[in-house]
Amino acid sequence: MRTIDLTTSSDESMRDRLAPAALAVKAGGLVVVPTTTYYALAADALNPAAVARVFSAKRRDRTKPIIALCDSFEMVKPLVVEIPRAARELEWRLGGKGLTYVLAASTRVPLEMTSGTGTIAVRIERNEVVRELLALVGQPITGTSANVEGRPPPRTADDAAAQLRDWLEVVVRSHPSGAAAATTIVDLTRPGAPVLREGTVLQADIRKALGQ
Repeated sequence: MRTIDLTTSSDESMRDRLAPAALAVKAGGLVVVPTTTYYALAADALNPAAVARVFSAKRRDRTKPIIALCDSFEMVKPLVVEIPRAARELEWRLGGKGLTYVLAASTRVPLEMTSGTGTIAVRIERNEVVRELLALVGQPITGTSANVEGRPPPRTADDAAAQLRDWLEVVVRSHPSGAAAATTIVDLTRPGAPVLREGTVLQADIRKALGQ
């Protein structure tokens, strides 16, 4: 397991420092990365074998879908049937606070990501480290928290590594998470855009943004 410590100074750019993490993801490996909320377990979201390893590492119930992290709606497009106007409206108004959208999945998305639901949860990630990693990988990565199922989501890279060490190729260490909650998940495939998990964005704010 390799550690990339972004808390130390270096003459290399962040993108250069993250190159080994990107290579690991492209090869089907698992990488711990910081996000706008907690540390996440990143893998190639379009590689069924890599996503299956995420489930095994976390001891996660395979009926529970996994979130995909993207750097833009352009990266989201291949994953979904369409990007509804509501998603763009919410991202513009509230995306910076942390929103995850459930959308109708395209046939390109592995069943391992959707757990057979026909939908995919996607987030436009604002964390600089993740955005640089996504630029290097060139496609979506998984964004589930880097913990064993049932344990608290990790606030530090070391917390994540302690739980998942035997499964990891690379750990990217940044500053500890100061998140108060996980992102809010809103289902845009159903009438009324119900909130499946209220977190960093309040349900009332979502309704207001959508004019409900």
